[in-house]
Amino acid sequence: MRSSEYPQTPRRRLLRGVTAAVILVFTLAGTALGGLVSGSLPASPFTFTSTTINAVDIGGSGIKLKTRAPIDVKTTYTRLAPTGALTGWHYHNGPVIVTVAIGTLTYVDASCHQWDLTAGQSYIESAGEVVNAYLDPVKNSGLANVEWFTTRLYPAGSADPVSVAAPCTP
Repeated sequence: MRSSEYPQTPRRRLLRGVTAAVILVFTLAGTALGGLVSGSLPASPFTFTSTTINAVDIGGSGIKLKTRAPIDVKTTYTRLAPTGALTGWHYHNGPVIVTVAIGTLTYVDASCHQWDLTAGQSYIESAGEVVNAYLDPVKNSGLANVEWFTTRLYPAGSADPVSVAAPCTP
């Protein structure tokens, strides 16, 4: 039986609708990102936080995102001067995707291991992973700001991020 001959169950219609919606969102987000990266954001210091919280249950071939309960999804765009100050020890109640748009964001984990994310690179933090970050003035020489997107997926209604005491001193 070809896929076009399968009966259109409510679940199949829902999955097709969700797939179409996800493609539309990513297309629009790509267009918006192009505008953001090309310099249409307001002057620093500036942090944009999306105003919507979206329920997520996405299934498809290749990648499957399945939740056991409702979740919230939030994306922030942060623009900060590279002062060298730590941003604050914390963890998230769900996975987090960080993508650097401009500059270098230096991560520090709970063992004081450090690594850099540079423009165009992404990092996925696991739920409960204790981290901190800073914007090294030497690595970001000549930049007024370092800029990055953070997309958080966490249990609906829970606090996120969660601040913690410093586990080490970098």
